[in-house]
Amino acid sequence: MLTDNPFAPHILVVEDDDNHAELIKRSFEDDLEEFRLEFVSTVYDAKKAMEGRSPGLILTDYRLPDGDGSELVATAAESLPVIIMTSQGSEQIAVEVMKSGAQDYIVKSPESFGIMPRTVSFALKSWLLIQARRQADEAVIRAKRDWERTFDAVPDLLSIIDINHTIIRVNKGMAERCGLTVQEIVGRKCYEAVHGLREAPACCPRFDMKQDDFVHIKEIEVNRLNGVFDITISPLTDEKGRITSYAHVMRDVTERKKVAVEKLAVEQQLQQGQKLESLGVLAGGIAHDFNNILAVIMCNCSLAKQRPKLADELITEIESAAHRAADLCRQMLAYAGKAMSTITQVNMTALVDDMVKMLRSTLNQKVVIKHDLSPEVPSIRADASQIRQIVMNLIINASEAIGEAPGEIRVSLTKTEIHAGQPDKDHLGKIITAGRYVCLEVSDNGCGMDDETRQRVFEPFYTTKFTGRGLGLSAVLGIITAHKGAMQVSSQPGQGSTFKVYLSVQGSDSAGDESLPPVAPAPWQGNGTILLVEDEPQLMLIAKTLLNELGFSVFEATNGKEAVELYRKNAECITLVVTDIGMPVMDGYELIRELKIINPDLPIIISSGFGDMDVTSQIAEGKVAGYLSKPYSFNRLREVMKGVVEKQAEI
Repeated sequence: MLTDNPFAPHILVVEDDDNHAELIKRSFEDDLEEFRLEFVSTVYDAKKAMEGRSPGLILTDYRLPDGDGSELVATAAESLPVIIMTSQGSEQIAVEVMKSGAQDYIVKSPESFGIMPRTVSFALKSWLLIQARRQADEAVIRAKRDWERTFDAVPDLLSIIDINHTIIRVNKGMAERCGLTVQEIVGRKCYEAVHGLREAPACCPRFDMKQDDFVHIKEIEVNRLNGVFDITISPLTDEKGRITSYAHVMRDVTERKKVAVEKLAVEQQLQQGQKLESLGVLAGGIAHDFNNILAVIMCNCSLAKQRPKLADELITEIESAAHRAADLCRQMLAYAGKAMSTITQVNMTALVDDMVKMLRSTLNQKVVIKHDLSPEVPSIRADASQIRQIVMNLIINASEAIGEAPGEIRVSLTKTEIHAGQPDKDHLGKIITAGRYVCLEVSDNGCGMDDETRQRVFEPFYTTKFTGRGLGLSAVLGIITAHKGAMQVSSQPGQGSTFKVYLSVQGSDSAGDESLPPVAPAPWQGNGTILLVEDEPQLMLIAKTLLNELGFSVFEATNGKEAVELYRKNAECITLVVTDIGMPVMDGYELIRELKIINPDLPIIISSGFGDMDVTSQIAEGKVAGYLSKPYSFNRLREVMKGVVEKQAEI
């Protein structure tokens, strides 16, 4: 039906035949759908009407007084649908009309006039679908164009490569870096364009991806492109999930690598400078302490010559100085992490209590030591002598921080547990491993430390007092680390310092006492012939004398080569070998290997001044029968020899 409803479709009818115009009007009047019709009779009038208000559809005769309907199709310029009507239809006219862009072509007849509203309604609906599809196509084209612009704008070298390494698509950056145009590089093999090779190199990340179909990233130096690249390769799949191609991304990290290398070089120089500084302090401290010890030994030796009657007393002093030297060596080995501990079950409460009682009489009498030792503290598996060293050093350090003024040192011992996720950190800011610990806390109200001092306090021989104080807290830290413990330090200038030591509770929680002090060995005697290998003449002489005292006869060799020759000649009578490690010509490690080839069952004892762990870590388990750490006493020598001989007798 015809209506004035502004929302009804507006149809511009261009018809110069009044009868045909009337038939068209009647067909729309009789239809149930609402339409608005506007009638004109010429092309000129139609164009004018289109200028005023664009209709929703043009229904026009093909032959008009001033032209034909095809002109209106061109005027509409695909902005609205046009239906062409003709009285005498032909295939030629139909083809021309449709080629011009008309929406439909109708041959005039009573039947076509009768269904004209339906024809127009269908054309309008079809036009909406065409417009929607056109907009979708335009959106796809815009998206494709935007993607291509983005693809080319990315500074990384991008390419799409098929499963045969053939380049399907690249961005401009990739083509330019390879010295080619986009057209020239497409179709080439990626290894040809990137590496200048005839086949894929072994470093190609696609080989890795073929194993698991995952994204792979590799850093590769590409000589042809004069750079280092992070190369990412990602699989591209079809709708069935099959890999059809790969996204290949190359990010130039040459400058980043260069900066990283320069930064590392600076850091290494800084670390080397710090190491040299620490070594200088360490060497000065060791020289100071050893010179003091040597002075005691030399002076007592001179005095013994002058006063033979005091020889026994002076020998005791010399022996004491030698023990101090040995203790200093053990501290250095502990600092270096090369000392082997003697692990026992240690009653921490008893140990700390004994150390506090002992130190009370030796420290400044103005300093009061208060201790709170919980009886519920569990025992720990540890080296008792090294734990004593921790307690002693921390208390002495606290006393020196107080100085000559009256002060107070507080020592406490508690059991504690650190749970996973707790923020407890050690002196380096590392999270302390979760677990059960015995916590030894030593605090003082002394001078305290500023940030610089607190950061350097664990350096060997570092002190704010005077040069050459000893390994001190650095040895303490080495012992704690060897026992898989942790340390916390808090201090402020003028407010004192607090050191907390966390020692892991392992094994039994029973508060059993540490092992009793060893009883003096019985006067054991051995027999047989020993091959003694030692390059230090004085040590060779004293070791041979001590072995003779124990009942052994001795073959002497000053290096590994001599030892092998002696053993080959006297293998039947040599029952045991005692060898040094650091020797000329052939060292102890090679000697052990050679002797074990000759006689795999030959018992060998290592006698060395190197750290136990440093030596044993380089020798397979079971290759040696015992270890004799230098310097050693006569009793220690007898103890080791007895253990090895008796063990061999049991075999």
